[in-house]
Amino acid sequence: MSDKPASREQIAAAAALAGIELPPEYFDELVDSYRRIEPVLKRMRQARAHGNEPAHAYDPRKFMPDAGST
Repeated sequence: MSDKPASREQIAAAAALAGIELPPEYFDELVDSYRRIEPVLKRMRQARAHGNEPAHAYDPRKFMPDAGST
């Protein structure tokens, strides 16, 4: 992903590739929405260590009742 925001043409090409056909007023909303979500997508695609996977950090025992309290 580039550091520059996606152009209208790039967004139109991605929509066409996905089979999305929109009237102009809805396409403007798609462009606006994509430009707001694009920074989030860039952060999500960063390389992360295997140990940062939520499944490896979550400990369900923290939410279990104590065995001695029953």
